[in-house]
Amino acid sequence: MKRANALIPKTRRSRVITRVLASFLDAIERQKVAEEYRAYYAQRSDREAKEERDLLADWQASDAEASAILEEEERRDRRPSR
Repeated sequence: MKRANALIPKTRRSRVITRVLASFLDAIERQKVAEEYRAYYAQRSDREAKEERDLLADWQASDAEASAILEEEERRDRRPSR
């Protein structure tokens, strides 16, 4: 603690501590969410997983479709989405 106090100016300490704590809490939350996803996907059957992959493949836009959408937006003088 003494070393941290020596390195961090007193006027910035609370901001630094706030950022460190927020970063730490965000990391814990991300880990919890990742564990919940792992548990959810681990309990699903192979059939369910295959059905979901098939649905995603059906909905995936091809490069030609994406190019056509962008060209249509440019023709309308609209800014393309990012």
